[in-house]
Amino acid sequence: MLTRGHGVRGALALMGVTAAMACAPQLTPGVDGTIDVSDGRPVMELTYLGSGGWIMSLGGEQLLAAPLFTNPSFFRTGVLEIEPDTVAIDRYMDEYDVSQARVILIGHGHYDHAMDVPRVARRHATGARILANRTTANLFGTWSGLADRIEVTNGHEGTEERSGRWFSFGPHIRVMPLQSRHAPHFDGLTLFEGTADVLREDPPGRAVDWVDGKTVAFLIDFLDREGEVRYRIYYQDAVVAAPWGFAPDPLIEEHPVDLAILVPATFDQVDWHPEAFIENLRPERVLLGHWEDFFVPMDTPTRSVRLSDIGHFESRLERVFDGEWWRPEIGTVFRFPAGG
Repeated sequence: MLTRGHGVRGALALMGVTAAMACAPQLTPGVDGTIDVSDGRPVMELTYLGSGGWIMSLGGEQLLAAPLFTNPSFFRTGVLEIEPDTVAIDRYMDEYDVSQARVILIGHGHYDHAMDVPRVARRHATGARILANRTTANLFGTWSGLADRIEVTNGHEGTEERSGRWFSFGPHIRVMPLQSRHAPHFDGLTLFEGTADVLREDPPGRAVDWVDGKTVAFLIDFLDREGEVRYRIYYQDAVVAAPWGFAPDPLIEEHPVDLAILVPATFDQVDWHPEAFIENLRPERVLLGHWEDFFVPMDTPTRSVRLSDIGHFESRLERVFDGEWWRPEIGTVFRFPAGG
């Protein structure tokens, strides 16, 4: 297997940030339980699984954004081998019925988005397709047994000026990948950056092997029986500098985003995040994902990801967005009105 990029340099840099992490500001807890603002109308339901993971359901149609439950420690991620914790994955995924999920979305190939997906796909979401970039498909290779379930985003991404390809998953879900990039983690350095150019025959053994590839965001449409947009979601699993990650202006003119799922971690490594995305997407509501520390076990009290002042992100969001927004604890369920 040939991997290109800065994985080793990234691992060394990761080992050098411990002191800075110890000084990072911490947030008060986010919302938890069930947030229901549907007011008796048809419901778009979302459940936050942690890291970049979500379950999205509307009218019997279901979609997953890739979760992480393994959460290897900071030290192990930096220098030792890592592997999926199948006991933890099954423990948390068994709480939900995702047997009808149409697709699992993966925005880039880093371990915290891709590593647990093969277990989720084989054991829990057994009928779901996987939409990911070419690098992630190659990382899953032949060992995962998922090759015939993967659809590749490379060459099909939309931009601010033009639409990309709509990938259809059943009659009521379509997804468009959007050309994006992964923001630096700190000091201009993006960890585990690179591409995997051939199919792997064995699982990646270290965090540095899970390289990102061509990062994408996603525009997700849940459609009604006439094929019209019933609910539109923008989903990103990595911060990016605008206009990378933007949705096509013509599509937003036709139907603005009902819900934008934005990532606050490392937002300070780029300019105008979240401001530029609020202007581009015109969302009715906003959820924050991938905001918590994923170097600790899932049953540890939630704390924010280090090296980012997420409270500052939230204050900037409030200055430009006067709609409803939430930062969820893991397991929080949202119920929003849908259906026109």
